[in-house]
Amino acid sequence: MKRTATILLFMTALCLGIQAQYGPVGFVNHNDGINGITGGMKGTVVRVTNRQDLATYAKASQPYTIIVEGRFEGSGLNRSKDVISVASDKTIIGVKGAELAGIGLDINGKQNIIIRNLVIHHADPDAIAVRNSHHIWIDHCEFYSQDETKEDWDGLVDLTSGSSYLTVSYCYMHDHHKACLLNSGTMHFEDNGKNRATYHHNAFMRIDQRSPRIGYGLAHVFNNYYQDIGSYAVGGHTQAQIVTEKNHFGTSVRHPFENMYASSTDDASCAFWSDRGSHFTTTPATDFKHRQTGTSFEPSLWYGYDFALEEAADIARLYPTRVGQVDGLEHEPILWPGNGAIDISLGAKPAYSPIEGMTGTKVLWGTDKNVLREISLDSLRLQPSTTYYWQVLAQTADSSYRSPVYCFTTAGVKAAKPTPADGEFNARLRVAASAEAKTAAMPLSWRPAAEAQSYRVYLATDADSLDQAKPISTNTVSCQPGSLRYGQTYFWRVDVIKASGDVVTGDVWRFSAPARPVRVGRTELEHLTRGAYAYLEREDGSWFKASNDSVIVGEAGPGAVTGVWEGENGSYEISVDFYDEAAGQAGMFLSVNDRQIDFWKGVKQYGMTTHRINKEVTLHRGDQIRIDFYTQGKMRSRIDCIDIKLKALAIGQATIPDDTGHETVIYDLTGRRVAAKDLRPGIYIVNGRKIAVKTAAGL
Repeated sequence: MKRTATILLFMTALCLGIQAQYGPVGFVNHNDGINGITGGMKGTVVRVTNRQDLATYAKASQPYTIIVEGRFEGSGLNRSKDVISVASDKTIIGVKGAELAGIGLDINGKQNIIIRNLVIHHADPDAIAVRNSHHIWIDHCEFYSQDETKEDWDGLVDLTSGSSYLTVSYCYMHDHHKACLLNSGTMHFEDNGKNRATYHHNAFMRIDQRSPRIGYGLAHVFNNYYQDIGSYAVGGHTQAQIVTEKNHFGTSVRHPFENMYASSTDDASCAFWSDRGSHFTTTPATDFKHRQTGTSFEPSLWYGYDFALEEAADIARLYPTRVGQVDGLEHEPILWPGNGAIDISLGAKPAYSPIEGMTGTKVLWGTDKNVLREISLDSLRLQPSTTYYWQVLAQTADSSYRSPVYCFTTAGVKAAKPTPADGEFNARLRVAASAEAKTAAMPLSWRPAAEAQSYRVYLATDADSLDQAKPISTNTVSCQPGSLRYGQTYFWRVDVIKASGDVVTGDVWRFSAPARPVRVGRTELEHLTRGAYAYLEREDGSWFKASNDSVIVGEAGPGAVTGVWEGENGSYEISVDFYDEAAGQAGMFLSVNDRQIDFWKGVKQYGMTTHRINKEVTLHRGDQIRIDFYTQGKMRSRIDCIDIKLKALAIGQATIPDDTGHETVIYDLTGRRVAAKDLRPGIYIVNGRKIAVKTAAGL
């Protein structure tokens, strides 16, 4: 019988000779597109000592763990573009002293890549450029660019063009102008729903700005050290949601945070920022541009990180011993699931990466981080809603090495963490689906259950009717319920279907969205309910004159405003005022209850323009009136107001018997009955039909 060893773990320095690290932490562990980060775990280990071999293995289609040894020089030192392309499923890790001088790494349209323990400097255009890629972990690297003349270069680590699920950790970034981007800038629809990144335990020193700068997405910036920051440390724009937590901002940090382009929270360019327990050596500025907005997101809904979170007062010790290159990191096994990963299914098979020359391993496992026992992964049986701690000891011919202690938490037996959140009363029922199209109906989504084979979703307008609703079946963690109505409260439930056929009944959640009235006459669109990329913009009349003091603006994607008709049933003439901009055309749609009535574009001329809908529109009380819009080109789309004029009330067919059998029934446009002798020229409803009367004798 195999003896099982019990090993007490004390969180001390590893035999690698480095302080305890944490492995991949943060958004890089999230299951979306792929199930977390593994890099080259499934491939072989190779060691390269020249640039050509590095380039060959990096661009290969199969997975590799690539150990880089030595200094490689490139033409970036002479300000000429020089990059090595990195394909999916790679781990590139340097031996201490590994250096790319004037060579950048380019990741474009790839996934599942780990880059660790490299010094990259004077790279043209960027040290690491990540575009349209996801699940990238950059760890323990050093980046810089400027020489004694302080000549500006481009970025150090730029994560752009719809990249997402990224973590940058324990990196030393210094002597540079614009360090890190998360998003390419404003008006980039490809970033919709992307740009989710974690920056932790990095040191930013002698940097002017962008450490990092975030647009559109979600960024968690914790336990970073900032010193000698000339302009601002963390920047945000265009609806980014940012949590800064327990960072250390030194005396020479001009501004810890900057809202890049907005002057109020209503602006499309506004970023939303909240700080938790950071150390500010000097008092931050209190003007809008540099203060917290108080609205952001909750990182713990995406991943666990408490085990890695340190007090802000301790973060000054990051530099110089804990950031940048460290000795022996190439010997550290990387584990999957990543550290702090949550909602892991019971069918997951934990795995670890090989190290060079590995001859054997031991896996230590438990539910108490201080007491781990040796197990075989083949015999492992995971339980729901359980946090596991584990570590791998790797043996080579002449030494042994160990990973940090990782933890992960399995999913519960029920679907959880719904979107919209339970109790949400301002749900965005319209979302952006593509760059130049109408908005789409909001999907429902949730986090996976531990043993789900599939799901059944029930939706109703009262909780007691859920079981009678027609279910939506899906094998994914989202579904499309179709268009939903403003002003209505919805109840929904997600039942889990196991492989055995057993059903786990879910919790009942609810959400709603406000209904705003539209009436005869002018309605300011800023008073309606907004969806997708629709924001308020105030105008002072210096550029153009709004009918009130505001317009609805869209940027880098479709938006919509919706109202509920509170007028009489009838036929109406509708017009919409919008600002027509020569920089690009705005496309606009008018829909009633999801039926498209009209579509039009601007004509590329500056100025406020009125568009009249090309036909009379029949409206009934309670109809949902929606104006969708999108932008084309580097511009904003602005719509001001909607004007609705009565043409004829919808009077039902009506006859009243008289001595001859029937009587002609006449109403005026207000619905008042009119005698034939009282007719004047105008439009009347006669037995339910609209008739123009030129003279009293004309009927």
